[in-house]
Amino acid sequence: MMSLPAHSIIRYLGWLIFGCMIPTFSCRHHAAPESAEFRVARELSLEWNRLLVELERNTPGYRVPITARTFAYVSCAAWQAALPGLNEGISIQKYCPGYIQPSRPPFPFYLPASLNAAYAESMRQFFPTAPPHLQEKIQWLESGQAEAFRQEVDPDICRTSANYGKRTAIAVWSWSATDSIGHDAFLNNFDRHYTPPQCPGCWQPGGSQPIPALLPHWGNIRAFLVTPGSVEVQAPVNFDEHPASACYAEAMEVYSISKPLSKENHWIAELWSDDVPGFTVTPTGRWVCIANQVLEQTPLPLPQMLQLYLKMGLALSDALVICWDAKYRFNRERPESYIRRNIRADWNPLHESPSFPAYPSGHAALGAASAVLLTDFFGETFEFTDRTHEDRREFAGQARQYRSFDEMAHENAFSRVALGVHFRMDCEEGLRLGRIVGERVANLAFFRDDISMAR
Repeated sequence: MMSLPAHSIIRYLGWLIFGCMIPTFSCRHHAAPESAEFRVARELSLEWNRLLVELERNTPGYRVPITARTFAYVSCAAWQAALPGLNEGISIQKYCPGYIQPSRPPFPFYLPASLNAAYAESMRQFFPTAPPHLQEKIQWLESGQAEAFRQEVDPDICRTSANYGKRTAIAVWSWSATDSIGHDAFLNNFDRHYTPPQCPGCWQPGGSQPIPALLPHWGNIRAFLVTPGSVEVQAPVNFDEHPASACYAEAMEVYSISKPLSKENHWIAELWSDDVPGFTVTPTGRWVCIANQVLEQTPLPLPQMLQLYLKMGLALSDALVICWDAKYRFNRERPESYIRRNIRADWNPLHESPSFPAYPSGHAALGAASAVLLTDFFGETFEFTDRTHEDRREFAGQARQYRSFDEMAHENAFSRVALGVHFRMDCEEGLRLGRIVGERVANLAFFRDDISMAR
């Protein structure tokens, strides 16, 4: 149990009850024995997704929404590149109009070669400004795997399969390019021409050197499956600076948790912060890293593994499109500015407040969407130790144990209150929105036998 001030324990218990309302989905594991080809492709996919986390952490411009979108497109390319070898798999074309899939390769087809080429080409296309050592790592991983394949499989089959994977990755990247706002957004994170609205309680760039708004038009990028207009976002509590108001109570809770911030809450706050470019993964990369660790601990058959990555990518990207649309529509300030005006003038959050509006929390939405999908594949009870930051000594990054993905999602959401950069209402709404997106994506069928089961 987290260490909370006495006056907020009841509210925190309410969070736990709220979190237990998440519906349970049946796992869609296929029980057939896995072929040697699938085992090779499974380990290959995991290795590429580990590299994806390295790339998003170390490539300039990859902030949380951009990483989510990139993860989605890379996972789309991997899924489409594997389709010729997946029995009864369904193309993303069923759900994503506008994508044009290359013609199928000749048979016989070697799935690992196609998947290897698709991942490599996707990462070259989507991370063109990655540091040289990581560009070399892409090349090294691709060529090393390709050479190993040629030792075991007819080189001509490897070549034609790899060509198909590369063509698929280029097709996905070309489809991405038709989204003018989202494509290549890593080159221009901060819009210096955007002027935030001036009103009581509205967010404004803060600090001694104010940073312009991060991606203020991200709510207008092309969503994959769940658009902002299809989900109703609940409004935050009315802005009010009266000490008896609900708005003031939200701020007082943040302030009270921080004075003093317990050792446990300090650990939780820093463990989940994931918001320092080049220093930590992004909050999106964190959930990719968690998925990688879970798959290392409890491997899925290749078709389900690729489906998990695909569904997580689509859900994380769409959840943040919805959140960003709402953030710049409601334009609510961060706790820092409210507390300084109304409670204590010299108060500071544990870490610097992000340069975009607070409501709703993107962190919370990412956690809820991921928890729904991970629970769908691995079950409601899952013992897991998150080791994402265990080797870091600059902050409280020790490995931490959990009993379920839902527990992780709620702790992740609460961490933003403990950090001092979000009100509770931001996090509660983020959880609700992320859960909606996760459930919608989880219910989509990417295998024809899943459609039959649904009937």
